[in-house]
Amino acid sequence: MTSDLPSSPSRLNEKEAQLRHDHVEAWVAAQRAAGFGLDEHMANALHAYLDGVVELPELLSELRRPYLH
Repeated sequence: MTSDLPSSPSRLNEKEAQLRHDHVEAWVAAQRAAGFGLDEHMANALHAYLDGVVELPELLSELRRPYLH
């Protein structure tokens, strides 16, 4: 995933950063395979996860949030 936003210094170790990157890549690939794209809200949530600002449960909640209404 390419970043259009500046990244904050990572608080994650290399293994955790790679795991998060793999999660994001798989999620983006699944979205695209299903015919969906990424909006700004999704991109912001994914960047926050990659930067270590949120954990996986919070990311998943945030990704679903706009669609719960």
